[in-house]
Amino acid sequence: MKFISGITIATTVVLLENTVGLVAALDMRFYSALNCAGSWLQCGNLPAGVCCYSPTVPAAAMMLTSVSGVAGFTGWGSQTCSGPVAVTGSTTGCKSAAFAVYSGSYRSSLVTAQPTSTRIVARAPADCIEPDSFGFVDENGKEHVSKISEGNRRAVYAALRKGDVATLKVEAAAVA
Repeated sequence: MKFISGITIATTVVLLENTVGLVAALDMRFYSALNCAGSWLQCGNLPAGVCCYSPTVPAAAMMLTSVSGVAGFTGWGSQTCSGPVAVTGSTTGCKSAAFAVYSGSYRSSLVTAQPTSTRIVARAPADCIEPDSFGFVDENGKEHVSKISEGNRRAVYAALRKGDVATLKVEAAAVA
């Protein structure tokens, strides 16, 4: 009896580890347009429960590139994944915010130890991560995603605030 219980527990642990690995990380996008058109900031491979924030570029809408295994995602009007909730969602597609979004995170449906509310314990921006990439749609309708480096971060943020796709193309070419 103890042998079967040990095998059952070990199998359950292995299955849970493999299941959690299926939603190890997703891409969270922050758009300046309510319909998720144009350019965006992105936290690529964002793990569940980790706060992503923009220090200077507010978003009007959010989108996850996949919602497989996601219980829900939230966008806040602060940089700390706390405070006023601007947008929530659990399905794919663009989610327009009620007001400017400065941070966001998501909860995995595969991990039961995460909080079930949309409020995460307040954090300092230093405990959150900044976007690691940006994207835009070119004149042919093709999406481009490029990395943000410490060297181009200010230029990318300034271009996103202005909706300056020409500068984003230059910055994308420089890091390619």
